[in-house]
Amino acid sequence: MTKPTMNAPLKPALAAAHLLNLQGERPTLMGSRCTACGEHYFPAARGCTRCGSTDLAPADLGSEGRLWSWTVQSFCPKPPYNGVDDELAFQPYGVGYIEMASGLKVESRLTLSDPDQLRIGMPMALTLEPYRQVPPDRAVFTFAFRPATPAQGGQP
Repeated sequence: MTKPTMNAPLKPALAAAHLLNLQGERPTLMGSRCTACGEHYFPAARGCTRCGSTDLAPADLGSEGRLWSWTVQSFCPKPPYNGVDDELAFQPYGVGYIEMASGLKVESRLTLSDPDQLRIGMPMALTLEPYRQVPPDRAVFTFAFRPATPAQGGQP
């Protein structure tokens, strides 16, 4: 086993590592694409609901999209949600559909929950966000989308 060095940062603990590619400068979403008709899926699928093919290949879906629709989750989700220890610690969060370059709409947490800061069509960028803690105080991360900066897809 190789020990991490100062030049090789530790990868974050992820709630669903199979959904992300952390190899580049920024994380990207991983899904699948039907090799017969080109339909994209997230998460990855084993069969195409468009043409019935079972020949799907892994697909990097990218890290940018546009906010297609959104809402604010203002109450603590019920199990199997495991992101908050109790209802007293719960903080409302944004949830939205992000339309990726492929046209696929991905449901995701948003880093914002203020309705005055969210608008349909705004450019969004993928990020990692703490989701929960596991002993001994190690953060587990999930993916979320935040407003994109001008260098990442245009004006937010």
